[in-house]
Amino acid sequence: MQVGFVLKCLMLCVLFVAGFSCERVTETYPAVAYDYFPIESGRYKTYQIDSTVYDEYNCSVVVNSFQIKEVTGALSTDGEGDPFYYVNRYYRKDSSDSWALLGIWTEKIEDNQVQRVEDNQRTIKLVFPVKNERRWDGIVYIRRDTLVSLRGGVIDMYKDWDDFLITEVGETFVDTVSNTLYSDALLVTQVDKTNNIERRFSKEVYAKDIGLVYKEMWILDTQCRINCSGVGDIATCIYTPWKDKAEKGFIVTQSLIDYN
Repeated sequence: MQVGFVLKCLMLCVLFVAGFSCERVTETYPAVAYDYFPIESGRYKTYQIDSTVYDEYNCSVVVNSFQIKEVTGALSTDGEGDPFYYVNRYYRKDSSDSWALLGIWTEKIEDNQVQRVEDNQRTIKLVFPVKNERRWDGIVYIRRDTLVSLRGGVIDMYKDWDDFLITEVGETFVDTVSNTLYSDALLVTQVDKTNNIERRFSKEVYAKDIGLVYKEMWILDTQCRINCSGVGDIATCIYTPWKDKAEKGFIVTQSLIDYN
């Protein structure tokens, strides 16, 4: 009797443990928020663009300023069956001019990635959820040896680009061009490489509930030649600022000045 009672108790214990161990545990995760890159038809953003272009062929430096307005257009479907938005881009010299259509880009969110097609080049701008030190190949769809046309020739724009890197999230950013403070912004460093004859730097700043508020690029080459001719003397200009020694390429800043 005692043995039978003990066996029954053991069997009940085993069944209890088995039932407990097989119980399903359901974990819930917060929905991914895309508030650093909101996409909605009718939204617009106006940017002040300041550029410096180094013309190697004519040995000149051209400084220019103008404004670009981006308006998120209609929702459509691409060849892969994914929804995307048109981005209509307008140009004007300054606020006294009328807007003129410059071109149409596209953007979409796919697999928690913001993909944006600019001048037929697809870039992965952001990867969600955002967090410090997150890396990804932002130009996986672009050949590293792509030559970009500019005044006076072409430049190897994407040379030495590595992964994009989020270096700040939820930080304060002050745009000194528009004199605007953004209390919740994130910084993406797309490239930051330099050697004696090449400078590749690009960063983008996104503000929560707004999107891109600032962009800066330095794509520059030099041979340290006097008056853009003859054989260069690299040793004498290693510590010369890039703004002074650049012979080919461009510096451009893009600053948000108006949005809805």
